[in-house]
Amino acid sequence: MRAFKLVAILFLVLQLVLPMSVSAQEAEGIDYLALGDSLAAGIQETGELGLSYADFLAFSMAEEYNLSSYNKGFSYPGYTTLDVLNDIKNNVTKPIYNVDGLQSESVAIRESIANAEVITISAGANDILKSFNKETLEFDLKGAFEGVQQMGKNYEAILKEIATINPDAVVFIMGYYNPFPYLDEDLQVQLDALVSAINKIIQDAAYNGMALFVETASYIAEDFKTYLPNPQNIHLSEAGYKLVADLFLTELYYYFYENAESFEEIEFLTFTDTEGHWAEEYISFIAMSGIMSGYEDGSFKPDQALKRVHVATIMGNVLGIEATQAAPFKDISGYAEETQQKIAAVYETGIMRGNDNYLKPEEKVTRAQMALMMSRLYEYVFEKSYEPKKIAPFKDIQYYDVETQKAITMLYELEIDKGKGEGKFAPKNEVTRAEAAQIITDFVFSTWFE
Repeated sequence: MRAFKLVAILFLVLQLVLPMSVSAQEAEGIDYLALGDSLAAGIQETGELGLSYADFLAFSMAEEYNLSSYNKGFSYPGYTTLDVLNDIKNNVTKPIYNVDGLQSESVAIRESIANAEVITISAGANDILKSFNKETLEFDLKGAFEGVQQMGKNYEAILKEIATINPDAVVFIMGYYNPFPYLDEDLQVQLDALVSAINKIIQDAAYNGMALFVETASYIAEDFKTYLPNPQNIHLSEAGYKLVADLFLTELYYYFYENAESFEEIEFLTFTDTEGHWAEEYISFIAMSGIMSGYEDGSFKPDQALKRVHVATIMGNVLGIEATQAAPFKDISGYAEETQQKIAAVYETGIMRGNDNYLKPEEKVTRAQMALMMSRLYEYVFEKSYEPKKIAPFKDIQYYDVETQKAITMLYELEIDKGKGEGKFAPKNEVTRAEAAQIITDFVFSTWFE
């Protein structure tokens, strides 16, 4: 899944739907504790100590929330799940280690757990690596799978200890990735099976202990040469640690969304012509996200039809990416440079296409065309096409091509657009600004939170 401007939208969602209990904690400050091995400590692909996923997660939390404290001082290279468990049981005291480095002040681990609102754990790899022979590049499979089983028991014990000390803490456990993607293909089958077994055990322990599992294996495997650039070292690059931090952030979004209260207490942005409009809350959300904006006179013009240039700008705002080159369209030179850049970005992603090097920017956008662009947005974000169960039962879409019918069906199946009544989608109708606000808002919630 690609990361882009929707990540910023999700920060907005998190702020909007934050439960009252979390809001109160945020006012006082959020304490973040990272437990685990070298991945939390920050060992780089060079073998040197640097910034870890926990550090990048702390940076993000500091930017978005009132992060009161952060400590990774209990995270040590070589740590196993048993080491983490023993530290908690023995209530060890260690120096605080945060983004400013090693501090002179020390703290006991049970006190740190008691004060934390958010706890992350990355441990388990070292439980298994002792069964790997670096000389022969072979695994003692029996020993490895015994280690996996013991790791699960240790995780269950760790989570019970944490729950006893601080039942209100939100605990996130990192899933593991294949650390040896450069080895021969015949070994990859064993490695994949082992990584799957490790993650299944961690997932089960997390579920039983009311913690949240953070999947990393598939994301790192997609571009392992970037995230694991050193074949002689199993540790992540800075890009890899940033990726893992983003995956933790996504799970934070999910957690807060699923535990959120209703939108009734939210103070939405208002416009002079949206009060009482059916799309009032959608319009406010989309304006607060920066995807669409109102006019200088304080209006939004919710029922105004959208032109292709407007949709290109909106999609450009959603993507939040820069184009690598100018768009080839001959009819956009009269628009502002910023608008042309957004058109170019949307064109590069394949979301909006022209005809014979013409965009036709002043042409109104139909509901069928909007569905197509949302389908292409889905494909760009999730790097796969949406495959409907069956074509939506609208009477008026049967003469459209298969791509368009599937796009309309995506909106229908995701409950983004159920049509205009009487079994019709009204594909030729023009899309209004209000409809665009609703479609994009529901796209965010339907695809990221379901």
